[in-house]
Amino acid sequence: MQYKNIVLVFPTIALLSENYERLLTDDNYDYFYDEFTIHTLSEINGDKIGHKNIFIFTPERYLSFIDKNRKLDIDFVFVDEIYKIDNEYLTNTINKENERDTAYRVALFHILKSTHDILLVGPYIEFPDTNESTTNQSFNLFLYNNNFTILDFNKYEIVNKSVSIINNGITKIDNNLSIDLKGYKKVGEKLGKIVSDIRQIEENCIIYTKGAGTAEKKTKDIIKFSNASDTLINNNLQQLITHLKRTFKLEDWSLIRGLENKIGIHHGLVPKYIQKEIIQLFNEGNLDVLISTTTITEGVNTSAKNLIVQSASKGNKPLKTFDAKNIAGRAGRFLHHYQGRVLIIDKKFKDILEGSDSEIKHKNYDESSKKDEIDYFITNEDFLNSDDRKSRKLVLHEQLKRDIPNEIMQMYKVISHSDKITVYDKIIDLSHKDHLKIKQFIQKISYLYLDRDGFSVILNTIYPIINNKKLLFFIDTESQIKKGQNIGKIYPILTYMLSAYLSGGFMGSVTYNLSRQKKTSKGNRNLTTDEAIRDSSSFIFHTLKYQLVKYLGVFNMMYKFIISKQVDKLFDDVLGIDKLLMKLEYNAVSAKGRLASDYGVPSKIIKYYDNDNQVTIRETFDEYEESKFKIIESILNR
Repeated sequence: MQYKNIVLVFPTIALLSENYERLLTDDNYDYFYDEFTIHTLSEINGDKIGHKNIFIFTPERYLSFIDKNRKLDIDFVFVDEIYKIDNEYLTNTINKENERDTAYRVALFHILKSTHDILLVGPYIEFPDTNESTTNQSFNLFLYNNNFTILDFNKYEIVNKSVSIINNGITKIDNNLSIDLKGYKKVGEKLGKIVSDIRQIEENCIIYTKGAGTAEKKTKDIIKFSNASDTLINNNLQQLITHLKRTFKLEDWSLIRGLENKIGIHHGLVPKYIQKEIIQLFNEGNLDVLISTTTITEGVNTSAKNLIVQSASKGNKPLKTFDAKNIAGRAGRFLHHYQGRVLIIDKKFKDILEGSDSEIKHKNYDESSKKDEIDYFITNEDFLNSDDRKSRKLVLHEQLKRDIPNEIMQMYKVISHSDKITVYDKIIDLSHKDHLKIKQFIQKISYLYLDRDGFSVILNTIYPIINNKKLLFFIDTESQIKKGQNIGKIYPILTYMLSAYLSGGFMGSVTYNLSRQKKTSKGNRNLTTDEAIRDSSSFIFHTLKYQLVKYLGVFNMMYKFIISKQVDKLFDDVLGIDKLLMKLEYNAVSAKGRLASDYGVPSKIIKYYDNDNQVTIRETFDEYEESKFKIIESILNR
């Protein structure tokens, strides 16, 4: 208890906000609130850092924080879900560029350089046997070289679990539950009947399915099957339903229809504050069914007696044993249900669950592993081959030729040195006319107005370093706008999508998507409500928040550095696109707005904190927004 500066690293904003809330509101943690200043924003520095501090970050925020606070001594670091350092360890359905294993490894490298006391945790990790020469020993070398000790509790389960395959006839699970599927042939009907039988004994359940679209389809299947006309809706649930109908004006959204039938949908493309509210309503018993993808294993705590496994895949890929164990681990919860039931519809899941995984690896402690340029700078010389060392030397030579200092090059650590040098060169080569367009863009973006010509110059500058396929598609696909009867200039579709988001927030993006068409084998058609919301969520939470923001961040860094040298100003005194970056990362620009966004609140509350006209905005709050506003106010003003 003598630590002064503590860092807690969590993989998701959801877990970050859950732990932040707990430290500020749970009486059991009063000691920490009384003794420490608690931070979640990476921009904190200088006089805002107290004598004793707890910093709660994602890996990306930790890296951003240490860029601004290089001399701060950190006494203890906790890193959750450490298996994310190994990209091959879990099943991913998204492009590698979207994966965050690089951020985890880079963050861990810098943690090891600056901190002596570190706790790394994760469930169901298979450790390599130190005695087997055939096993990849990279993780063992990582542990040995950094003086770690393994505390392996894999053999112990706090909550017992029964695992049952649901057959077509009658399946007796235990004395309390039998599933009768006689006469039910369609998959949707079977799922509906299983849920009905569980509801009959007044228990709840989580349904695991492979993807967001499938989750919404299963919701419709259960609603069709069950008669919910006499469903009793709790006041808290009714407040949320009324709020969603009023805010989104999309009554055919599967999520709203599900809530009206006491069914929650949870996946990564549901807006964050709604995800959080659904979990809370489920844990309180106001929802008795939760349909989820693997998001249920990554950053939320649930209390469910029953887990129904509808699929043995994650997207189009078969689950790994690690994923299956994590999913099955949602059945039962300590201090809530001392035994959980895992009810399997897809029989392949049981085989995967009882199988074995390869051991965890750490590529930066394996000389034979293929490394990219980022790895050259977070890997000990002993684990780089001669080609790696030669490539690193060439990159450093290019940096030296341009006289770019290390403190600049070390910002945005998940972007390679070569990519930063490419952006530097592109800015140096810009014409006077292009520089004027950028200045105009910077002036307008301070009011969160997107100047299209200036944005096009910036996109051209960062284009060579972008390797995310979806972001490239949005840039390469051009669109025309009409000004009166005249056809306007042609801009990338990304320009209009970003403009719609900046002016109208999440609903601005949804409205934009509802206005466009989707190509199908049968011709073009409008997007459904579910598709428009999924596309908007993917664009905002993945493309903007984790992709575009880092490329724009590299542009901003190099632009400010170049201008600071040209006009002999301090780097921090040069006006850049910092406000846009803040808006993209946090969906807010004020300190309270960013904290509220992290916590997970409706967009109107964030708008309240970001706006001067707060009285008028608060007058428009509905009952749900007012109740959440009072909670966040009590936390922020404690």
